[in-house]
Amino acid sequence: MTAIRAVYSQVRIGWRTPWAYRGPTLLTMMILAAQIALYTVVWRAIYRGHSGTVHGTSVDVAVAYVILGLTVASVLDLWPRQSIASRVREGLIGVDLLRPIGLLTQTLATQVGNVAANIPQTVIGLGMGFALGGLVPAHGPGAAAAFVLSLVFAFAVSQLITLLMGLSSFWTLEVGGTTMLFGVVRTFLSGTVIPLWFMPGWLRTIADVLPFQAATFTPLSIYFGRPTGGLLAALGVQAGWVIVLFGLCSWVWSRAQRRVVIQGG
Repeated sequence: MTAIRAVYSQVRIGWRTPWAYRGPTLLTMMILAAQIALYTVVWRAIYRGHSGTVHGTSVDVAVAYVILGLTVASVLDLWPRQSIASRVREGLIGVDLLRPIGLLTQTLATQVGNVAANIPQTVIGLGMGFALGGLVPAHGPGAAAAFVLSLVFAFAVSQLITLLMGLSSFWTLEVGGTTMLFGVVRTFLSGTVIPLWFMPGWLRTIADVLPFQAATFTPLSIYFGRPTGGLLAALGVQAGWVIVLFGLCSWVWSRAQRRVVIQGG
């Protein structure tokens, strides 16, 4: 029961933190609305004068894809405000190591709360999409149900990738530049704004062998009835990445504990 209460407290901290900083949270929602509006205009401009499809994708699907992609990414692809890197730099990691639950559990529980607190952004994203007339229904009831299941896997993949990135701070201490580069690569290769089926073959191959696509592209491809290799294969790849990333995080953490250097504090 003590462990359960400790996990719940971390989830609660993650939930309350975004709303303790209402200004940045509201600004993020405004940015999401602006991004959706701009990308909708861009995709419609790209298709202007082209009445057919490109790689089997109509303008309506392309616009709906970017609306859903940006909305999903705004909720799932979060970098925690109080990251492992900042806690290592400030010496607070020493406090974390004394808590009744492990660092990985603490961090993942906090990220669960962070994601839950940002779910209201879906109202902004989908509301903006509806206002712009850019939403389309799922490929069918089965696709809609599988989309929801895929989002659960996508959440796990996204948070484990973020956790793995945070653990690298035990070796580098300062991860600001790496984090910026990581964000660009993740946004592009996850298929957040550009579906992977638009990418050239060599780039699509790279995206397929990395875990980023499992965090955004896979659930969206299922929603539109175009999962790579079929529905079961797509979900299987996501589940596989969850197992691999969790194992990798556990292994990296086992090595990181030997390098703890408490600064500041």
